[in-house]
Amino acid sequence: MSVAAKVPTRVPRSTRDGTFRDLLKLWPWLRQHGRLVLVAVALVPVISLMQAALPLILRATIDKGIIPGDTAFLWSMGLVYLAVVFLEYAGRTGQTVTASWAVHSMIRSMRESVIRHVLGLSASFHDRSMSGALVTRATSEFDNLSESLNQGVLTSIVDLAVLAGCMIGMLLLDWRLALMAFVMIPVLIVVVRQFSRALRESMVSARKHLATLNAYTQECLYGAATVKLLNAAPDAATRYGKLNETYRDAQMRSVVLDAVMFAVLDGFSAMTTGLVLWLAVRHLSPGHAAAAEAAGISAGVLVAFIQYVQQLFEPLKQLGNKMAMLQGAFTSIERIFGLLETRDMIRGDAAFQPLEGHVTFDHVTFSYGTRNVLHDVSFDLPGGKSLALVGPTGSGKSTVIKLLARLYEGYTGTIRIDGTEISGVNPESLRKKVAIVPQDIVLFDGTLRFNISLGREGVTDAAILRALDAVCAGDFVTRLPGGLDFPVREQGANLSHGQRQLIVFARALATDPALLILDEATSSIDPESERRVQEAIDAMLHDRTVIVIAHRLSTVQRCSQILVIKDGRVIERGTHTDLLAAHGTYRSLYDHKSL
Repeated sequence: MSVAAKVPTRVPRSTRDGTFRDLLKLWPWLRQHGRLVLVAVALVPVISLMQAALPLILRATIDKGIIPGDTAFLWSMGLVYLAVVFLEYAGRTGQTVTASWAVHSMIRSMRESVIRHVLGLSASFHDRSMSGALVTRATSEFDNLSESLNQGVLTSIVDLAVLAGCMIGMLLLDWRLALMAFVMIPVLIVVVRQFSRALRESMVSARKHLATLNAYTQECLYGAATVKLLNAAPDAATRYGKLNETYRDAQMRSVVLDAVMFAVLDGFSAMTTGLVLWLAVRHLSPGHAAAAEAAGISAGVLVAFIQYVQQLFEPLKQLGNKMAMLQGAFTSIERIFGLLETRDMIRGDAAFQPLEGHVTFDHVTFSYGTRNVLHDVSFDLPGGKSLALVGPTGSGKSTVIKLLARLYEGYTGTIRIDGTEISGVNPESLRKKVAIVPQDIVLFDGTLRFNISLGREGVTDAAILRALDAVCAGDFVTRLPGGLDFPVREQGANLSHGQRQLIVFARALATDPALLILDEATSSIDPESERRVQEAIDAMLHDRTVIVIAHRLSTVQRCSQILVIKDGRVIERGTHTDLLAAHGTYRSLYDHKSL
């Protein structure tokens, strides 16, 4: 079972502050890289001990080497100091590399889980989702999470360990000075907490505006040709500018909050350091040396303590930035898991085993939300026969084949294939045995072989070539450089429209399906390509059950049955000849050249 399948089954819509419990959601992926995590964690106390030891070495160097003038001791302390610094940096390097490797490996696994999960969601989910927003969640959110974990969470763990080491060292040097420095810490925590809440709100707002901007950018680029033809480029650019400006303003609010918080923290650090320096001057000034010696406060102790204060406040000064990054991580986790925890999936346990492709719709009614699109649709299509669905745009024809392909569920009535109700059939099992040719031609960046065998596990080159020959595409494929290894560009940009259609037809026939669902393309092509496409469709109508949304009269005439659908209802049924003689809607479509 995939990791994605183990997450809770509810989509959180909370606007609460992120907590460290959110980070625990990452553990199922992170534990797959347990050895790296173990090494990274083991190096944290090493780093803390080495850094905490440096001021103590400095104290001994001053009090026992510089003041007495012991040169040999100075040399030995210098070597010890260098060794400790080397060990600290070696530990930091090892900890950073191992922790980052674990995080990047986890992100890689999560990306794959998200893509698998999104592709498994129902068509209704994709209908109501902006593709640009989904792209943001699948790309930008992971980039942000990776940066937040590496620069925020992982460094914060080391900083906390160093902080603990510094506090212990300060207490060992002088507990009174230590308590004076520690009194600032609760104040800093309160300040950081207040700023962090505001930062989280601004970051969530910025992410939402970014998703909207990405969605509109994708729309503009996808429809660039249409924008040019309509002379709409200025309007599109104006709207883009407004969305971009809104996103910039949301980002700047986060930047301003972050800058103010850092300035406040830096001020607290300067105040504490100044107070310690004042005490140092006071204790070491003439007339106070005896009191300082009695209290155990030497020059070495004060110098070491000042260094501890700097070590103490350095992570505290960075706490604002780290908390901002943590809030960024919480935001990304919420958005990523909001997607992973979406359970708009079509399920089924039974494996699909088609025999003849006998299809039955029995009083099927279906709605998109509150809008009814199919009303009491019934038909019976024996195996080996063909059915043409005709009717005006928006009448419900595409919904019929989408329900049959299990892209949607939630209908009333029954849909059966060879007597089996498909609502209990595993969708992937069904689609392996049923070939579906959508109206929109989709080809991917890859070889011709890859595009035809896509989703057809185990299909051989021989089967691919037979499918190409069956749809009258074998001759043009043999003329392509590389044949089946011909590199197809994104969306088949280096092929003609007719060639792209034939390749999609060959993809459908590669496994010789018993049931074929075809949504004919409505776009016009040149006469020669039209002839080839029609010959390919004629070939596909033989020796299998075919349901086709037909736009060509020649295709309709060759089908065993014709259903005329209007406003989601079957208003006429019969053969081409019968329906022409009935002088109904079909005859009207025929007379107006709508077929």
